[in-house]
Amino acid sequence: MIRRIGALVAAVGLSAGLVAGCGIPDHTDVQVDQAGPVAGSDQQAASAQPPSGRLTAGTPKDFVRNFLRAAAGEFDPGGKTSQRLQDYVAGDATRNFTLKDAVTVVRVGDIKVAEDNVHVHVDVEQVGTLNSAGVLLAPTSTAKGYDLQIRAESGAGGGWRVVKGPSEVLLDVEALQLYYTERTVYFWNTDRTALLPDLRWLPSEVPLSRVPTELLAMIEGGPSPWLEGVAEGLPKDSKLLINAPLVNGQLTMNWSPTAIDNDANGDYLVRQVAWTVSELGAESLQLKINGQLEDTYPVRDLINRTPYPIGLQAHAYAVLDHKVRALSAPVGTAAPVPLADAVNKDVQWAAFNRNSSGMDAAVVTPASDLRVGSGTGDIPVEALATVPGVKPTAAPVWLPRSRTGLVPTANGRLYRFGPDRKAALVSVKGLKDITAVAAAIDGQRIALIADGRLYVVPVSVMQDGEVVFGDPRQLDPQLADLRAVAWSGETAVSVSGKDADRMAIVDVSVDGVRRTPRIYDGEGPITMIAAYPEIKVLDRSTTMLYQAENSAWLAAGTSTQVERSMVDGAPPSASPGPGGESQPTAPFFVY
Repeated sequence: MIRRIGALVAAVGLSAGLVAGCGIPDHTDVQVDQAGPVAGSDQQAASAQPPSGRLTAGTPKDFVRNFLRAAAGEFDPGGKTSQRLQDYVAGDATRNFTLKDAVTVVRVGDIKVAEDNVHVHVDVEQVGTLNSAGVLLAPTSTAKGYDLQIRAESGAGGGWRVVKGPSEVLLDVEALQLYYTERTVYFWNTDRTALLPDLRWLPSEVPLSRVPTELLAMIEGGPSPWLEGVAEGLPKDSKLLINAPLVNGQLTMNWSPTAIDNDANGDYLVRQVAWTVSELGAESLQLKINGQLEDTYPVRDLINRTPYPIGLQAHAYAVLDHKVRALSAPVGTAAPVPLADAVNKDVQWAAFNRNSSGMDAAVVTPASDLRVGSGTGDIPVEALATVPGVKPTAAPVWLPRSRTGLVPTANGRLYRFGPDRKAALVSVKGLKDITAVAAAIDGQRIALIADGRLYVVPVSVMQDGEVVFGDPRQLDPQLADLRAVAWSGETAVSVSGKDADRMAIVDVSVDGVRRTPRIYDGEGPITMIAAYPEIKVLDRSTTMLYQAENSAWLAAGTSTQVERSMVDGAPPSASPGPGGESQPTAPFFVY
């Protein structure tokens, strides 16, 4: 659900005057109206199908299942969602099922209806709390089930109603995926060097003409609490003054002056908005402040001049015969190896990081030594030095936009390191036994496997290289024996583990709602994942490689082995073993 942001504009004439660019006071009572259509735009909703009504169920179990989906929709006291929800309840239950600012999202398991067809128990897994801004917050309840009482209704229509239930409004997570649309809203990091994606859920019943205004209202409201400390909102008291119509490819938005405080000509604001609304088909942005036109901007230009640490092509590498080699197939294009021949040896895992002056390298040897170095410009890294006291147990990662890396070590410890060979033990709030780590391409979020569980964590890197972690959020991929993790998208991670007797990789959204199988045919435990992540704004899809059974594989629905012939310029194996020539392992990407 999502709130309606404000009241109807007082007069049509005032509204027209604002859109036309007439000046208004710095402080105004005009608020966003999202109730009516916008002239010249499409009023169709993204999905016209609402959740099922009370009378559509044929059995008590179907009724309960439908009831757990009834709260899907806009938060609008007295509106359609409230009316639908209230129709499901009777008696004392009406007090508990009043639509408020949030609903409890659960993954529904068994629904057990007693023989009396009155008492019902619902098994659940807590997913989170969906608030009125479309943010799914981490769960606060630990309940594993709920008890309800229902009654059969006599007279016209019949059906059932809930007469006793839990104190909060419940929403089946499947309804979230059926009746909402995932939206990505972007916020600047605290030093304004990167845009951070913030996953939101917008009811699909919201008319398309209102979607731009809803997204701008989310920008006005600020980033999700989970990103606190790494993302920043607009200046305090910033206001979107009126609807933001998208007509013939041009989005017109009217903000209060506060919105561009400390932002020359609104440059940061328009770039943030361009990334947020690009998927809506916006081709240009018109920025008004207090009704006065500031400028008009091409959306694609705004997107292209926002630096993002990922190249146009996926450049994949692997380790072959203990050397880093570029892959010419099955994905991407071959690129120069960023290690000089003299130091390209004794490699088990490797990671590289582009910096403002060249490239940083981190190499782990078969003896579990971590070696680091730097190169200048396009010159390969020519020297590596051992980082004392660090014995990695998994591949290292660099945090983009910094010169700081992270690596798991023996006894489940996590170390930070830099190209200067300095390393320090770091602690992530409450997490122990860390066995894998992955960094998002914005460098402000990481994913971890700790204590056998999957977490995502906000992170900041200080000028001295110190790493500050936010609150971890646990995600449930519904896999056992988790081994490896990577960021496969801006708002999704991929994790490997066991599904029954199959080795699988599953994509999980950062709020835990969406879980999408990527492969189920891994050849043995999947111990490493490398991904070129999906970025929809840049029209780039995910490419994924992984390691299993000491071989590299492409994950694309099914698994395809990366063979020696796919290595750019690979020489014949010097001493083929009983199984034939050695094959590539430990795949990774350099962006």
